[in-house]
Amino acid sequence: MTKLRWPAIHAWALYDFATTAFSMNVISTYFALWVTKEHGASDLTYGLAKSLSMALVVILAPVIGAMSDRLGTRKPFILVSTLSFVAAAIAIGFTGNVWVGLALYGFGNIGYQLSSVFYNAMLPALSPPETMGRVSGYGRALGYTGSLIAVFLGMAFATGSILGHPVGLPAGGSQAVFIPTALLVFAATIPLLMMRDPESAVPAAHAKGSLKEGLLQLRSDPRLKGVGAFLIGSFFFFDTINTIRDFMSIYLVKVVGLSETGGSLQAFLASLVICSLFGALGWGWLADRTTPKTALMGVLAMLAVCFLALVFVTDKLIVMRVLGPLLGVAFGGVLVTTRPLLTQLIPADRQGLFFGLFVLANDVAAIAGPITWGVVVKLLQGTGNLAYQAALASQLVFLCIGIAFVASVPDPGKRRGGLMPLEDAAS
Repeated sequence: MTKLRWPAIHAWALYDFATTAFSMNVISTYFALWVTKEHGASDLTYGLAKSLSMALVVILAPVIGAMSDRLGTRKPFILVSTLSFVAAAIAIGFTGNVWVGLALYGFGNIGYQLSSVFYNAMLPALSPPETMGRVSGYGRALGYTGSLIAVFLGMAFATGSILGHPVGLPAGGSQAVFIPTALLVFAATIPLLMMRDPESAVPAAHAKGSLKEGLLQLRSDPRLKGVGAFLIGSFFFFDTINTIRDFMSIYLVKVVGLSETGGSLQAFLASLVICSLFGALGWGWLADRTTPKTALMGVLAMLAVCFLALVFVTDKLIVMRVLGPLLGVAFGGVLVTTRPLLTQLIPADRQGLFFGLFVLANDVAAIAGPITWGVVVKLLQGTGNLAYQAALASQLVFLCIGIAFVASVPDPGKRRGGLMPLEDAAS
C-alpha cells in the first residue's frame, strides 16, 4: 500500500495554491476585463484566443502526458510549463497592445493547462485509494486559499484598496495585477520543484502518446471500463464549468452590476473562494465516506441548480450572499472528486496518458464553450442583459449531458470499504 508522504503532499498542495491563484487573477478575472473593458475588444475575440490555445493543448496533452509515463517523472514537465505561464503573465503586465496580450495569454494558457496533466498524475504516488479524496481535497483547499489571497492581491493592485480600505497603492486597473500574481505563483511553486521527485509514474516503455492510441486502449483493455464514458462526460460538464468561470467576471459586471473598481466584484469572488475552500474539504471527506462518483454527482447537481438560478436572478444581494457561497461550495468539489475517480478507473502505468486525455477532453470543451458563448452574445447583440443570460443558459445543456454520461460510469469505489483514517493509511 502507498504510504502518505506528508512533506511531498504539502509541496504538491502548494502547487494547487499556485495554479489556482493564477487561474483566479489571470485566466478567470482580470485578463478578460483587460481585453473587453479596457481595450474594447469583443467577448468573441477573447473567446477565440482562449479556444485557439486550447486547440494546441488538445494536440500536446496526450503526447506529453505519455512521455512523462515513459520517463517515470513529472517534475521537469511541471518546471517548463510553470515557467511558460509565469513569464507570459509578466510580459502581459508590460504590454499595451491587446493583440500582443492575446498572443501572450494563449502561450501562457497552454503552459497552465498542460501543468495539470503532470500535477494530477502525481496523486497516486502520494496517497492510497482510501484517502485520495481527502488528499485531493486538501490540495484544492490550499488551492482556494491561493485564490483568496489572489483576490485580495487583485483588489490591492487594481483598486488601490482592500474591501474599501486604502493600502497605499495606486489604482492600476486590471493590468497592474498580472506581475504580482506571477511572482506569487512562482514563489508557491518552489517547494514542489525542490522536493525529491516522487515515484509518480511507473516507467512504461510501451506507452504511446496519441489520441489514436488512447482510443484503441479504451476499446481493447477491459481494465479501462467506464473511462470512455467518464471522459465524454467530463468534456460536457467542464464545457459549462470552465466557460462560466472564464466569463463570470464579465457576466457579473454587465448583468448583475457588480464593479471591479468599486470592490463588489472582488467581494463576491472572496466569498466564493472561501466557500470553495470549505467545499473542497467537505466533498473530499464525502468522496472517501461514500465514493468519488457519488460525490461528483452531488457536485454536478448543485452546480446545475446554481447556474440555472443565476440565469434568472440578478439582484445583487441575492447573488452575493446566496448564489456566490453556494457556487463556491460546488466549485470546491469538482477536481476533488474527478481526480480520485479517474485515478481509480485507470491502471498505474497509464496515469500520464489518460490524465492527458482527461485534459484533452476538458480542453476540447474549452474550445467549444467560449465560442458558443461569444456567438450567442453576438447573435443577440442589442438585447442588453438577455444576450448574456441566453449565453449562460446555453451552457446548462452541456452540463446536463455531462451528468448523464457520468451517471453511466461504473463506480469503482464500491469495490473497497468505507472511510479509512489518515493515521492508519500512513502506518
